[in-house]
Amino acid sequence: MVFKKELYPWFLLFILSLIWGSSPILIKKALVSLSPYEIGSLRLTFAAVVLIPFLGKNFKEIKKKDYLILFISGIVGNVIPYFLYPIAQTNIDSATSGVLTSLTPFFALLIGVIFYKQNATKNNIIGLITGFIGTTILIIFSSKVGVIGNNVFGLFVVLATLLYGINLNLIKYHLNHLKPVTITSFSIVSILPVTFYILLSETPFIDHMNNYESYKLEFFYVFVLGFLSTSVATLIFYNLIKIKDTVFASMVTYLMPIVAIFIGIADGEIINIIQVGGMILILTGVFVNSKD
Repeated sequence: MVFKKELYPWFLLFILSLIWGSSPILIKKALVSLSPYEIGSLRLTFAAVVLIPFLGKNFKEIKKKDYLILFISGIVGNVIPYFLYPIAQTNIDSATSGVLTSLTPFFALLIGVIFYKQNATKNNIIGLITGFIGTTILIIFSSKVGVIGNNVFGLFVVLATLLYGINLNLIKYHLNHLKPVTITSFSIVSILPVTFYILLSETPFIDHMNNYESYKLEFFYVFVLGFLSTSVATLIFYNLIKIKDTVFASMVTYLMPIVAIFIGIADGEIINIIQVGGMILILTGVFVNSKD
């Protein structure tokens, strides 16, 4: 029994790495027939449907002063990033997207230092610089169309990780009195009107539904993104923090990009030696940054 209890957190970490590491390839597959805005809005809609019961169970703990921050958290931590990723992946590989996502801890630290007077250690600074160099290399050499120095699409993923960093600080400094599942469920469910509006007015969703048989595989990929990668994975992540700690849970940052890289290569993506160098620098930076 003790052996099983010790293995359980590692099992959750492994599952979480697989789920989040496979998100870029699911987006890539969905982009075959669906638009980036359709993917983002559908993903959030599916996630909201899953999380509604959790919100109903925990709604009473939310105070009036929390509503605005929770809504902002939904926009910053969910709506905008979930549109930025598919837009970016129209021109960058899923492996590159997965590695760039590991920049989230850097931006969480940076925002904390600038706006919340969080202390930065020597390792934090070295990690940030190393990660920045790796990111620059990866963005410059990540274009599918082969244009070196003219590829802004990788920056969309970087912007998404910056928003994730902002959101983590909003939660840490303004919403830490709420249960993680309450924060997640309210922030996603509360933005459902926004995602519905985008889905119905800004995407060809209705036309695609009228020809469902032609698009059912892509819809399935987005359903998995909404159900597993957004709802279930977030609940696993917070459960991992609860049974272990944030340091252990953050190890997913190292494992997720590795999963994304191997899945991308298995899907036929070609990664050159310079991109590999950039990826190694980013992952090294993340590792150094975690060593306080």
